[in-house]
Amino acid sequence: MERRDITLSYGKDRRTYSCPAGFLAGEPLAPRPLTGGRPPREAFADALAHPEGSPPLRELVRGRRVAIVIADEFRAGLQQEILDVLIAEVAAARPSHAALLIATGSHDPAIYARTLAPAARDSAARHGLDLLVHVHDCDRSVHRHVGTTPLGTPVDLDELLLSADVRIYGHESKHHYMCGYSVIDKLVVPGLAARRTIEANHKRALDPASLGGRSPWHPDPNRKHNPFAEDVRDARQLSEWRIWRDGAIVEQRVDTFGLDMISEAGKVGWIAAGRPEAFLPRMPVEVDRVGAFEVRPARYVLVSPGGPPASQTFYSTQNCFDMAILGAIQPGGEALIIAPCDGRPDVPPDVRGLAPDAGSKALFYDGLVQLLPRPFDEAEAWIRDHFELYLWKTHRVLRLLKVDRVRLFLHSELDPALVAAAGLVPVADPQAWIDERAARGDGLCQVIDDGNRMLVVGKP
Repeated sequence: MERRDITLSYGKDRRTYSCPAGFLAGEPLAPRPLTGGRPPREAFADALAHPEGSPPLRELVRGRRVAIVIADEFRAGLQQEILDVLIAEVAAARPSHAALLIATGSHDPAIYARTLAPAARDSAARHGLDLLVHVHDCDRSVHRHVGTTPLGTPVDLDELLLSADVRIYGHESKHHYMCGYSVIDKLVVPGLAARRTIEANHKRALDPASLGGRSPWHPDPNRKHNPFAEDVRDARQLSEWRIWRDGAIVEQRVDTFGLDMISEAGKVGWIAAGRPEAFLPRMPVEVDRVGAFEVRPARYVLVSPGGPPASQTFYSTQNCFDMAILGAIQPGGEALIIAPCDGRPDVPPDVRGLAPDAGSKALFYDGLVQLLPRPFDEAEAWIRDHFELYLWKTHRVLRLLKVDRVRLFLHSELDPALVAAAGLVPVADPQAWIDERAARGDGLCQVIDDGNRMLVVGKP
């Protein structure tokens, strides 16, 4: 029987396996390469020269209080290039006050801004801008309450954001496992929000409609409903009618400017600048063009989440359960995940490979181990009653295992006992796993590489 080699990411390396050609459910899936990718400087200059629904950025900024907001280092991207071009634009306009805010959400500020914060200070010095560099902390930053979203989330935001009357967002869009798409809105909530706001918003992830590929910005009416994303959008738009002045929140419209893009390997594909509402309805279409696939669900799935940081922990690897496995697999199917889960060397040994920090490990992994023996309805009720951050990931894994009846297998560097305790089956030899299932003759296998960077949608 003819066999084909299939190559998947395994951390920073690549692993090749052999698969009977007749066992494959079509061509292996991977994000499509960007077409017409340009160097960041060229793409940024073009977008900033043609803003949509807004005056040029320098006109907005001149003589005013400005906040530049960028994403933290949790996800790979062009953050340093983005902050440098925005700092240069702001410096040229001579604002009355300028701050750069690193939107960490609930991530550890000491870990996820350690490169960006000094890069911002260096950029400000090179461009001659007196810049306050602020790393947001959802527990320690000063937050001000600005109202409540229609879904009931109390919105408490970083005072430094609210002090600015021009707010500039530098962002990269991509698919997102619960917000539908990573969108500029997320730089506000969870990016610059207090913990109670983040937790209230993230509880919307328990709703089955809070999935990848669904967003109120999507032009397809059938893909607009996503409670998590709607809540995030509403929080940002609410914040744009609030400003912190003289010790009080004042209802006043502020100016907002976004620089949004899709990038890969240091090149920029789609890019837009201006008022976010002017270009965000096009964003989902462009993200789908690069990374959305519609397939007929298969009996078996072989998937890699991609290289680090996607493959560093069981916590981050879980993203591909939602983005890739869920749409690609039949109920009752089997999926093998290829990811080292080797963690960062600075993480304590009892956490390393399971989660990025002790807090997320305690809730996500430990919560999964503790709730696994319970029936799904009982576990779901407990999570709703005791909801904290990261429990939504526990909920997603339990649903996949117990409701969709998917058996999950993991090839990693983790202790097999830790893998088994979380309800997954440890696999030492992926090739043997492939050969055994191919020999059964009871279904096909969908192969997916870089599963954290795409969206797989199952055909009816």
